[in-house]
Amino acid sequence: MSTAAPRARLLDLVPERSGQAYKTWLTERGQAFRDGVQIATLDPFRGYKNAIDDQLDDARAVLDAFHVVKVRHEALCVRMEVRDLHRLVVAAAGLKLRAA
Repeated sequence: MSTAAPRARLLDLVPERSGQAYKTWLTERGQAFRDGVQIATLDPFRGYKNAIDDQLDDARAVLDAFHVVKVRHEALCVRMEVRDLHRLVVAAAGLKLRAA
């Protein structure tokens, strides 16, 4: 069993934000490419997950790091009843806002 972290790289930017566009992109790569994908990183858009499930039989879909942090911060703001994310970041950094 290998303990090395899997290699990750940006493969392409799909021009449309739709599950169908992603599915078409995956289909165009060919079966050998799709068979080699073990982990597919995506944002929370359900269409992408559907395309992965349809085209990448053995791949594990995982949420990308940016969206993990974004979702966590949004949940924290809701829990803390923060309406101004900028003020939350400034407070967390121990800084003070100057009067406008």
